[in-house]
This record gives sequence, structure tokens and C-alpha cells, in this order.
Amino acid sequence: MKSLSIDIKSDLNNFGMDISLKTKAKRIGILGASGAGKSMLLKYISGIISPDQGRIEINGETIFDSSKKIDVIPQKRDVAYMFQNYALFPNMTVRENIEVVLSGSKEYKKDKADMYMKKFCIDNLEDKMPRNLSGGQQQRVALARIMAYEPKLILLDEPFSALDNDLKDKLQIELEDMLSDYEGMVIMVSHSRDEIYRFSDELIIIHNGMVVEQGKTKKVFSRPKTFEGAKMVGVTNILPVEVDQDSSIKIPDLDIRITRDDYERLDVKDRIIDFVELKNKIKYIGVRDRDFKIVYSQSIDKNNKDIEESSFILDAKVERIYEGLDMTSVYFSVQNRFDKSKIVKNLQKNYCIKINRLEIKNNLFVSALISISIDKEKLIFIEN
Repeated sequence: MKSLSIDIKSDLNNFGMDISLKTKAKRIGILGASGAGKSMLLKYISGIISPDQGRIEINGETIFDSSKKIDVIPQKRDVAYMFQNYALFPNMTVRENIEVVLSGSKEYKKDKADMYMKKFCIDNLEDKMPRNLSGGQQQRVALARIMAYEPKLILLDEPFSALDNDLKDKLQIELEDMLSDYEGMVIMVSHSRDEIYRFSDELIIIHNGMVVEQGKTKKVFSRPKTFEGAKMVGVTNILPVEVDQDSSIKIPDLDIRITRDDYERLDVKDRIIDFVELKNKIKYIGVRDRDFKIVYSQSIDKNNKDIEESSFILDAKVERIYEGLDMTSVYFSVQNRFDKSKIVKNLQKNYCIKINRLEIKNNLFVSALISISIDKEKLIFIEN
């Protein structure tokens, strides 16, 4: 059975790596900010660099164990590493770049290279040098070389980082197609949420050398549990909470309260069942940009029972508008519900809504007074 187990520690210049994880997923995404330790983790797995201490196992086989002085060399780990620049040998042709990783007779190498060049549609490029290939062609050659090697584990280190957006999407689709019949484990490192979301079955989020989130990709994106994890999956509005004596959870920055009745209607019971337990654990509430909705008039009936049960309604003032090609960001401050001349907390505390440009109304402008609705089902409860 495919499996990966890591429990390692290392002191680096900026922070310490302290990684502990186990997984049996076939397609794993590692997400983190620049400098979080993503690429360093791949180097530890591949054997390019050894951690200070700990243990690494692939499919039950120990490839590193500091206590037992085990440190299998990279060439014998059966791990293939595709670097950001693809690391093709510049003085070798496409065919030679593939054959160089193969062992066996000259005829065996030729036949296997033929097979993978044909599979990856690069057989017409066999005599070309890497400098004469496009980015997409280089990626195909690098992947053909990896697959010909038949590794137990493939490591992809930000394979699309140097490409423009249109080419990124095209090559990611191609990569997924080319890996479709590979039965081994594939780990992709990226700081792009879109790339990781599309590629991976399981998501690992790393912050300052530590795993802060791990789970099914769609579930982690939907309901992150940590502050750093929420930021990495695109939750930009993260608000501190207070627990009141009346057993409600208060979001001071938005001047709203979440009651037990509110919580009982929320679809988060797969995470924390009991409201009392929730109050003891919760530190923040997250709201995605897209989950704020603008109501273009403050005349909305806030006493409407259906609206009251399904949404929180905020009185707000538009502070800034930034127009983009497709989406427009609207920054707003929240007004005190009882005294419209007061801003809750601080005028500098602004929140963001992203709106499709086609949905913007003419009466949306800086200083406009608007109402904002938040669907209670969309609230993200963040524990630490």
C-alpha cells in the first residue's frame, strides 16, 4: 500500500522545521507561503538534504532514521524530483535526457525511451536540445524522464511557477492527463491555491516549518481550522471573537452575536458538535470575500424573520473601490447599528467584498451607505 510517514526536525536560518505527518493519499498538495518550508520538505524526502533528526518512511521502507544512522542516498530512494526549471541536461538531446536515467542494455534504453516519447507526444523532438524546446515541451520531457525511471514517489516543486497564466492552465491539464495512469504517490508543492485545489486529493498546509492543517483538500478549503490555514485557502476576513456571559459568541468588529440557535442551524457539525465545546475552542470567525453580499439600500427589513434566521445584516459605508478586469474589490467599514455617525471600533478596520463587474450597480460609490448580508451557513469557525 502507498504510504508516506515523516517525523523530522531541523534548525534552519530563519526557523526550525518540525514536520510530523502520515498519509496514504495518491495526490497530495502542499500549500504554504514563500519561505514556509515547502521545497525544503521535498529535499528531505528526496535525500538532496538530510534533516537534523527524525525518520522518513515511504511505503513502509525507512529511507532516513537519524537514530539508526540510516540515510539512503537519493539514487536509491526511488523518488523522482521535478524541479521548477525541469533540470534537463542542456548538453543532451531529448532522447539522451530520458535514456540517462535508465539502466540496462542499449537496446532496452532505446525501446523504453521510444515508448515514453511516444506516450508524451515528444517523439518528433528526440534530437532537439532543451534550449530549443518550449516550456510545455520541456515539461513533457521532464515528466517522460520521471515516468521512465518508474519511481515510487514523484515530487513536483512548483512546476508552473515560471509560466504565464494561460500556459499554466493548459499545462496543468496536460500534467494531470499524463499522470492519470501512474499508480504511485505524487506530491505537488505550490503557493497557488487554484493549482493545489485542482490537483490534490489531500492537502497539507505548512507555516514556518510546521504542518498547521492536513485533510481532504475540499474539506480543508471549505472549513479550515487554523488562522494560518484559513489565510492560505483564501479567507481574507478573519475576525477575533469573544464569548459573552449570555453564552453567545460575539464578533466585536462586526457588532454581531452568534447564539446557540444560530449555531444549531449551521452545517458544521462534522467538526464540533456541542456549542459549549465550540465556545471553549473558537478563537476567530472567518468570512470569505464572496460570502459578503451587498444589499444596495439600507431600507432592508432587518426584522424579517426569514432574513434574521439565515443572515446577519450589517450597516456599512463604502471606503474604497478597486476595479479589476473581471472582479472589483469593495472595501467597507461597519457602522454602529444604533448610531450611524459612529464606526465600529476603527475607521481603518475595513473588510473586502469581491464582486463580478457585471453585478455592480450605479449607486455603489465611495462613501455610499449600504447594507451587507452574511449567510450564517458560510461562517468559518477557526480554533487556533
